[in-house]
Amino acid sequence: MLLTRKSAPAGTPSTGLVHSLARGVARAVPTMDRRAFLRRSGLGVGAGIAASQLTLVKKASAADAAAGAAGGAKVEVRRTVCSHCSVGCAIDAVVENGVWTRQEPVFDSPINLGAHCAKGAAIREHGHGEYRLKYPMKLVNGKYERISWDQALNEVSAKMLELRKDSGPDSIFVVGSSKHNNEQSYLLRKWVSFWGTNNTDHQARICHSTTVAGVANTWGYGAMTNSYNDMQNSKAALYIGSNAAEAHPVSMLHMLHAKENGCKMIVVDPRFTRTAAKADEYVRIRSGSDIPFLFGVLYHVFKNGWEDKQYLADRVWAMDKVREEVLAQWTPDKVQEACGVDEATTLKVATIMAQNRPSTVVWCMGQTQHTIGNAIVRASCILQLALGNVGVSGGGTNIFRGHDNVQGATDVGPNPDSLPGYYGLIEGAWKHFAKAWGVDFEWIKGRYAPGMMGKPGMTVSRWIDGVLEKNDLIDQDSNLRGLIFWGHAPNSQSRGLEMKRAMDKLDLLVVIDPFPSATAAMAAMPGNPADLNPKRAVYLLPACTQFETSGSCTTARCNGARRSSSRSGRAAPTT
Repeated sequence: MLLTRKSAPAGTPSTGLVHSLARGVARAVPTMDRRAFLRRSGLGVGAGIAASQLTLVKKASAADAAAGAAGGAKVEVRRTVCSHCSVGCAIDAVVENGVWTRQEPVFDSPINLGAHCAKGAAIREHGHGEYRLKYPMKLVNGKYERISWDQALNEVSAKMLELRKDSGPDSIFVVGSSKHNNEQSYLLRKWVSFWGTNNTDHQARICHSTTVAGVANTWGYGAMTNSYNDMQNSKAALYIGSNAAEAHPVSMLHMLHAKENGCKMIVVDPRFTRTAAKADEYVRIRSGSDIPFLFGVLYHVFKNGWEDKQYLADRVWAMDKVREEVLAQWTPDKVQEACGVDEATTLKVATIMAQNRPSTVVWCMGQTQHTIGNAIVRASCILQLALGNVGVSGGGTNIFRGHDNVQGATDVGPNPDSLPGYYGLIEGAWKHFAKAWGVDFEWIKGRYAPGMMGKPGMTVSRWIDGVLEKNDLIDQDSNLRGLIFWGHAPNSQSRGLEMKRAMDKLDLLVVIDPFPSATAAMAAMPGNPADLNPKRAVYLLPACTQFETSGSCTTARCNGARRSSSRSGRAAPTT
């Protein structure tokens, strides 16, 4: 976010709110008692028949047979992907008469290999949870009251247009979602662009923006370099800032397979985690001291000549500068002083990584959630470059994302500093997308306030300042007056008291989600009367879950899969 100086006046009005909100709610799931189960399984006839009934119904012919046994119910199997984390586990959902009734993990998936974690096993509850939003609601006198879709869309659209007319397009901020699939993310960025603002963002700003910047600045693209199942080809793995056993359980399946093949597993963490329990070597460091540790390992790599000299000569620039700094400034005594790890331990880690190549480095929130997260990411990348582990199977940097489409939404979705595909905001990028979208470049330019088209918008972590900061200190004509949370909640953000104050000062707050989120709860909480805008309008609108849509997602490393709707009459193909 730019908080430097004031900009020029606002632009012209626009069309209303995009109309693609969900209107449905999952039906109640039929249950089966013990007697019905035994009757359907044919237990009295023979165990073989029972076993056949217990297996997952197969496509076409088997589905027809199952439908007959269930009294004429239409039974389909839809291939989809779990939305809990970024591993991308494939799921076969059994849909009866349009209702998702049961599921099986996919055995031919190269990612989960027929496995589920506890989170994935309960994924069906996303659609059938008892707290699912069923209809639009409006906050009236501190309570949410049911309204019609026509009222909700008309009032929200009218309010947005009013704010745009009074304060310009930059008076609105749209928070997208890493739970949106690629197609939804792309359309949201397109819609915001047509509205005339770059004030849009999503969860990746909080979790992995440091990763994207650090990795992209190292070798050009901010993503995981290998894949989960490729870790089975690793000879050594350094987990630093990742508790995969709890956060990405199925990813541990591949590491356990790798260990069966002789892979050495090192876990570096301030606390002894469930992941550390599986490690061959556990190293405890002070929180935030990742760089001293990593450079301490590099010290021994360089001192013993274990770097891949040919690889560095062919592919890496300026590693000699890194070598000079590491050998001069990150001696074992300095490393131990900074991170608490002695020389024998850093030497042992360096020896394991150097003598067991290809070796990989794994990180997650433990690296990124620091004020120096970008630098920590760079240090991890530098270690892998020195060892020649980038661009090889079993090597690389395996960066575990938190949501199922953090990577995809970052690639093509609502980013304040770029158009889809990391094109940036330069005039040439806008002209390219104007042509792709079939509109005139000058028309899009006219949607923006003068001078704002090429400037990054506010970020999801700074929208609070866009509301509360003095107007002459922000680089846009108006403070924020309207906020739309579409598949995002502010639970992971700090500054809760200021956030509540900012919410109370808004003219418009729209929360779009399958379930009531923390945003909706905070908006309804009593606040300081001096902060409350008496004209504030708050709306809570239901949306489809990913399992009621079709589209693609990009998990931690391009494990794209189609999500098929559990409610529509069509099945999406698998990629």
